[in-house]
Amino acid sequence: MGLAASQARLLTITARKADCEFQSMMLSHQKLSLARDMEKVSNDYQTALNTTKLVYDYYGTGDTDMALTYGLLMEPSAYNDYYPKLVTDAKNRVILNSAYASAARAAGIPAEGLLGTPSSDVRNKFIEALAGENIITTNQAATIQGTKYGNDLGLGSTVSATVSTTEITYDQLLDMLAANEKDTSNPDYEISLGVTLGEDKGMYGEEFFGSRTEGGDWQNIGGSGISLTNLLTGDTDYILSMLSRQGEELPLLQADQLQQKIVNEILPWMQDQFASVLGGTSASETALQYAYNAVYDLLIPNNNIQDWLKDNNGIYTADKGDRQKKLGPEDGTLKGYMDAISAGNKTTKGHRGHSTGYALNSADCIGFYYTADKDQWFMHKDRNDKSQISISLNNIADVFLTAYVQYMEGVEESDYYWKIGKYSESNLYKGENSDFKFTIVGDTSTSDEDTSVNTSFYDTMFNMICLNGWTENPQVDDSDYLSEMLKSGMAYISSISDDGYYYQGNYSTDKCILEVTDDDAIAKAEAKYNTEKTKIQNKEDTIDLKMKNLDTEISSLTTEYDTTKSVISKSIEKSFKRYDA
Repeated sequence: MGLAASQARLLTITARKADCEFQSMMLSHQKLSLARDMEKVSNDYQTALNTTKLVYDYYGTGDTDMALTYGLLMEPSAYNDYYPKLVTDAKNRVILNSAYASAARAAGIPAEGLLGTPSSDVRNKFIEALAGENIITTNQAATIQGTKYGNDLGLGSTVSATVSTTEITYDQLLDMLAANEKDTSNPDYEISLGVTLGEDKGMYGEEFFGSRTEGGDWQNIGGSGISLTNLLTGDTDYILSMLSRQGEELPLLQADQLQQKIVNEILPWMQDQFASVLGGTSASETALQYAYNAVYDLLIPNNNIQDWLKDNNGIYTADKGDRQKKLGPEDGTLKGYMDAISAGNKTTKGHRGHSTGYALNSADCIGFYYTADKDQWFMHKDRNDKSQISISLNNIADVFLTAYVQYMEGVEESDYYWKIGKYSESNLYKGENSDFKFTIVGDTSTSDEDTSVNTSFYDTMFNMICLNGWTENPQVDDSDYLSEMLKSGMAYISSISDDGYYYQGNYSTDKCILEVTDDDAIAKAEAKYNTEKTKIQNKEDTIDLKMKNLDTEISSLTTEYDTTKSVISKSIEKSFKRYDA
């Protein structure tokens, strides 16, 4: 019985060990499967990192988050200049959503299109069907139907739905600026630059607003005002200055104050006055901002003068005996700042818009002009020793207008430029010597703007559907689907050109459509990746624990198997010895 029991136990151990090994093998296969799942999750995440989306960048800022949608392209708004941007297929057929497709069918427009534009009756049926599909209101439909059908819109003809533009000369620009100045409803055309330092101005100096005619002496015009045409025309120079107290240097604090006064008061005023005539189009608004930035950089090459001196501690300059001395923030005077820049050279231009004033006159300098010498005096007949920093307002206006023209011509193509320092070393725009034309906004094309924009928009769309045909795609309303259609080349964008015709092109050629990184999709992919990774790791940990337990059991069964087998062997050996005896 002992031998039989041992044999039975051996068979049981063998069966259990085989079962454990089988389970271990199955768990190994599961780990391989989890490894493949993890690889797929990782690949999906890596793919998602390259996910992009299409956005609508009407203003050309490059930082828009406006999603590209079918409605944005196919409904009248400022974002499409009140002309439809058509989504088309490879055959140039207009892709319509369910509502537009229903309106086309109701108007009797075949999918393959017509040989040309139909009668106004077909157009009116289309407009009526648009109201039936709630694309436009009933009142809008009635108004459009009561307006003459523009059967040539999009076919070489356009109507400026919002504004008309006109080109004018420099002289006409000056006339329009002057007309604004005569308009009593425009009280801000003139800026007054009187003394604003308060009762203690004598402690540091005084603010001086001066003018002079050619060949004449400077006159303090105090609180009088000037207009933009004063700065652009005539033979009168206008400067704004800061003068020190007699026998003192001009503190850096006062120079900073002059900088801030120009930037905070004069420059914004100048931009507003130019914009009152030149503003109104996206190109001109961008050019005006470019000009503003150019003058700002000219006036403030760094945060302020004191910061510049602190950042450049350790500059050396030569005094009259050619001995070197070290200037630091504690010097605290504009003369110390200017001398440190020019290193004692009385005719050398200073740092970014500043110059020593021995060789230049403020009216002949672009940027700040400084003087501190008893032989260089300003409005003081007794030739007393005073420091002065000043800037020509005429030159600022000239640089502003030059920057505007430069941008409109193309910064790289324009021949105009300005340099900080001598006025004569720049090539500033002069209207009398240029054939450049300024584009200004005229009157609206119709007194009823809403009627005009809606009529021209839907007439243009109707003409393109009739001429090129159409195809229905109910999914095109989904912005993600639309983006994928465009990115994959299954759909195109057809836009109206300056010549009044529609041209089909890839989305990447449209100036208003940008492909950008889809941060939302990447964030979702990352969250999914982390979740799936955690799940897989938990499953692997569970499998590893099971495999460890199985390995322990297999090891134990192996030991027991060997022991039982040894018992059986000894029992058999003992039996043979007994019978041999």
